[in-house]
Amino acid sequence: MVAWSAFERADVESVGARAEDVELLCGVGLPEDSCRMFVRNRRRDMEVRDVTSAGRLAFLGDFEDGVNTYWLNVSSGSVWMASGYEFESASFTCVNSSLRSLQEILEIWEGFIFSGIHEEDDAYEALVERTLAAAYGVDPGIFRDEESWWSRVFEEIELGSLGPV
Repeated sequence: MVAWSAFERADVESVGARAEDVELLCGVGLPEDSCRMFVRNRRRDMEVRDVTSAGRLAFLGDFEDGVNTYWLNVSSGSVWMASGYEFESASFTCVNSSLRSLQEILEIWEGFIFSGIHEEDDAYEALVERTLAAAYGVDPGIFRDEESWWSRVFEEIELGSLGPV
């Protein structure tokens, strides 16, 4: 499985994050590299930006390409994704209603990707069904839009485009 590591408490507190988010980031933390779905970039931990459409955001990590980045809205605790090569021209979308739901979705992703069960295995279809049900149950609102980040990721799982390593 993937190593998860905590953020520095002083860094998280300094951005004005909610107490529950401070505890989540300084306790469980986030994965170092969740099979490229989420990658820590410690040089940017808790970098703060103010975005008109999304509020005050603190950097959490990258998607594999670094073009898409995860950000914590420090006042609401929701997680946003900035998509684009330049932050100033990036588009911003809410990808999780809370930091806890991001952590849980990443745990579900890791459970699937490192399951050792492959498409040709008899247990594969049941694994996909359990994975999708678990993800939908964590943060149902984010799956209402079929074009949202996690809807598209888990659709690729369902279609077999993303599979265990």
